[in-house]
Amino acid sequence: MSQLPLISVIVPVYNVEGYLDACVTSITTQSYSNLEIILIDDGSTDRSGDMCDSLALSDSRIRVLHKSNGGLSDARNHGIDIATGSFIVFVDSDDTISPDAISTLYSLATEHNADIAMATFNNHCPHRGRIIPLSGLEAARLMLYQTNMDSSAWNKLYRINLFSRHRFTKGIYYEDIDFVINLLFEVKKVVWTDRSLYNYTMRPASITGNFSLKRLDVLDVTDRIIANAAAHHPELLPAARDRSLSASFNMFVLLCRNGYANSLHADRCWRNIKSLRMASLFNPRVRLKNKLGILASLPGRRFTQLIANISK
Repeated sequence: MSQLPLISVIVPVYNVEGYLDACVTSITTQSYSNLEIILIDDGSTDRSGDMCDSLALSDSRIRVLHKSNGGLSDARNHGIDIATGSFIVFVDSDDTISPDAISTLYSLATEHNADIAMATFNNHCPHRGRIIPLSGLEAARLMLYQTNMDSSAWNKLYRINLFSRHRFTKGIYYEDIDFVINLLFEVKKVVWTDRSLYNYTMRPASITGNFSLKRLDVLDVTDRIIANAAAHHPELLPAARDRSLSASFNMFVLLCRNGYANSLHADRCWRNIKSLRMASLFNPRVRLKNKLGILASLPGRRFTQLIANISK
């Protein structure tokens, strides 16, 4: 019986000493054992770097790279550069994966000859045993409409050849949306299951758990997705514009709640909302949450600001 192919698991590590053991243990105890586990210590200032070295001594499959701090995208890119597996999986160092996560994703990818195999996380949607093969464009459409299929880099398995031309954009927030959506614009086939295989941890210090103006990067990311769709896949423009509308609503609400209601940033969000909302309102594929936001915005900006602050 031939050996199963090597799969590279890339784990960016930065100041996660309280989470790292559980994360790595969930990888080393996978039912799929032919793994290369790459821990990228991204300039940690706590014990995380030393913990990486200790973990490598306990399992020969673990490789450690120490580097100066460059952010999540830079750490992932370093891992991609040194990966030697036939497939790549990303796991964030404060999260864990289910014991059969990698074997399930590998089986899906091979059985359906897919470039990417995807699952859900944290029981995000009801598990009914669904396995759905899709084109890359249809998967991108579902992600842009935010219907069950999420655009995170983790909880997915990728064939290594996809990284010959693609890397994560350094120095931005929402790098996952930027990377995954534009990758799907080019791949032929993906497969998705509604099984929850990834356990995402919302930390108090996480990017998504705190507000900063850097979170406005999502507006530039969604603008680029619209431009890419317009140039290469105009059939995806309604979905791309709806994702931009969703991002604009989200940022507008956060700006209002954090003292930036009358800023130029809020002006930009409101312009996007006004220009995009009516097309999404009458689009049957747009989720209810977006349509409720549109209806709340129709009385005007001040009313929307009031709703944003009341709903806090």
